[in-house]
Amino acid sequence: MFKNIQKKILLKYPSIWNTKFVPMLFIGILFQILYFGIGYLNGSIDFTGKKSYDIEITAIMFGVLLVALILIIWLFYYFKNNALKSFYNKSKNALFYEWFQIFVICFLLVSFYLPFKIGEHLHERSYFSKEDATKRCKTISLADLFIDGYFDNTEVDSLNSILKDTIIEGEYQYRKIIYKDSMEFEGKKYFQFSIINRKSHDFSLISREEDSLNVLQVKNWLIADNKNEIKSLMNNYLQLVNEHQLKTNLTTEKWFNEVYKYPNFTAFSYIKPYFKEYEAENNYVTSVVDIYESDDYNERNNKYSNYFVQQDILKSKYYIVSRAITNPLLEYELLLTFLCSALGLSLLVFSFKVTSGKSWLIAIVTVGVLNILFGIFMLFIHSDLTYFYMVLVTFTIFKIYFFRIYIKKRGIGFSKVILNILLWSFPFMIPLIYFMIMQHFRPFYNIHDKYTYNPIYTWMNENITNMISLNFLFCVIALFFISRIIRNWKGIADE
Repeated sequence: MFKNIQKKILLKYPSIWNTKFVPMLFIGILFQILYFGIGYLNGSIDFTGKKSYDIEITAIMFGVLLVALILIIWLFYYFKNNALKSFYNKSKNALFYEWFQIFVICFLLVSFYLPFKIGEHLHERSYFSKEDATKRCKTISLADLFIDGYFDNTEVDSLNSILKDTIIEGEYQYRKIIYKDSMEFEGKKYFQFSIINRKSHDFSLISREEDSLNVLQVKNWLIADNKNEIKSLMNNYLQLVNEHQLKTNLTTEKWFNEVYKYPNFTAFSYIKPYFKEYEAENNYVTSVVDIYESDDYNERNNKYSNYFVQQDILKSKYYIVSRAITNPLLEYELLLTFLCSALGLSLLVFSFKVTSGKSWLIAIVTVGVLNILFGIFMLFIHSDLTYFYMVLVTFTIFKIYFFRIYIKKRGIGFSKVILNILLWSFPFMIPLIYFMIMQHFRPFYNIHDKYTYNPIYTWMNENITNMISLNFLFCVIALFFISRIIRNWKGIADE
């Protein structure tokens, strides 16, 4: 049946038959479905922390090797028949359609990471609804106040913050910031290492404003000596711990008695946020020195109780759930990256098809030699824009040479090699000019104002993604007209 389909395609649509578009479309879609499944498997979350399902790197390496193998086999059959070499009659837009088929094949093969991430995120999202996940993250976040959470900064002690004599890069001095050892809440002062000054753990599901309100609510419970609400929070948290079969030696009463020290909430003990046996194996207390600020660490060092709970696992697993729900299934920048990659690969294949293997290889060598010469030239002229200017000038000269051959039609000559370079280079011209303009308006350093940003630079920096998107569309539209020029150029005699 497959041979009959291919025969019908050969008779009615020879271009589609030549590119092997139908079988490659089938392989590409199958490849995408396969990696969606692998990604979905990788999105499994073991809330007990006993197993790890991270096969992303292995899957990517295997995918790259498989894509390379499929491309080699496809190109072998695709290059076997070349209608251009046989002077087969081509319609005006035939070359553009052929390039588009090449592009679709390349995109389906190189973008296997996209369905992988979609499958992964879908599985990570499937464990809880957004409302349930938000409620659970809120409980974990607030419980961290009574386990081993960070302390918030107090007000800056302006009198003791000393202006150091150290000069950075000979241009300005820096101020060492010192914070007060107390903070004020509801008209009363508390020690900076009081639970009143604790920060909650961040989750993307909870906005900063909402997080601040949640912490404020807990602090109001504390100063109002509302023991029932605090115990309710602890009880909800321990229910999550038990639900996920995590280890702890806490009960609500033991936990409450260990950390609830009304009214100043200072003389409390820290709860180890990991399995107790982990300390002896991995020297946990020493390893957190780089994580905490020095004063923060010194305050909590040697003040850990004998109680523990696997808060580290809860936070890491619910961070994954939170991120999966708040992040888009498909990031536009990632999609754009693979679209541009497929465009570049398709132009490499297309240029080989419309010229020849010999001119294609000579073009590669020429590009390499030119880059070496440009690099040597840059050693003598110290300018960030020198390379860009030389590339732009070279591209312009090559384009003038090619169109001179095209218009006069006096022999193809060296234009085969030039055409390869032009096809490879023209998608980079708009980004090249764009970044040259950005470099011109780049921030400059002012000894008083520090970095001064030009509004043009700021606008261009914020719109790089839009520029690349428009450049991609421009390339597709430009190829529609360039393919017509190439069709007519192929009719020029070699000599």
